[in-house]
Amino acid sequence: MRNRQRKIIVCLFAMLLCAPQMHAQRVGRNQIETGIQGGLMYYIGDAHPKMFQDVREVYGAEFAYLFNYRWSLMVQGVSGRISGLTATEYGLPDPNGKRWTNRLVDIDVVARFNFLPFGLRDKYDLKIKPYTPYIFAGFGLAMHNEFTAFTPYIPVGVGFRWVCSPHLGMFIAWQNNICFGDNLEPVPGYDNIHELNGSNPLNCDMVSTIQFGIVFEFAKEKSICKFCSEHH
Repeated sequence: MRNRQRKIIVCLFAMLLCAPQMHAQRVGRNQIETGIQGGLMYYIGDAHPKMFQDVREVYGAEFAYLFNYRWSLMVQGVSGRISGLTATEYGLPDPNGKRWTNRLVDIDVVARFNFLPFGLRDKYDLKIKPYTPYIFAGFGLAMHNEFTAFTPYIPVGVGFRWVCSPHLGMFIAWQNNICFGDNLEPVPGYDNIHELNGSNPLNCDMVSTIQFGIVFEFAKEKSICKFCSEHH
């Protein structure tokens, strides 16, 4: 009986000694993320009142700081094109008109929220998942008409991301930029035909992108041993 008790005490003591080491071996969380992305862009406005009309290419890059497993702040810039037909005298798309194209450069800052604690799989914390759906929102500025016009917008969207390795990940996202203006078309007939441009806050252009991206994470956070005293 005494030998059995000794074995139990030795096992418990060994577990206590190993606890700090087990904590130190946990997978560290990366704090910085950078990546590239590409996909499709379309806009909803006077020339295209419906979604997914005249879809064009878009590409860009992003940089993000990861506060924790759920929250991050991202800065991104994308470049793409929107297109449509010229307007009739009534401000409607002219089926026989010429086609115009306008290049957009969008720069925005958004806060992202992961629905699941997101990170590399950790055997010491089963709550952390290598995949998660997420949402984001923020503020941005669109430059267009050969960089002669600037339109602020509110970016909102949803996405899904997953981890491929300790430093590589991927995502797919659908972003909608609600513009504070009705002037993305470089055609005066669309923008202010009734001289009411800007008087209706609901009459706004919206630009949407569906993008696939590859990200690289680095700057692993410093491990903190909860079992160790700050003062020795």
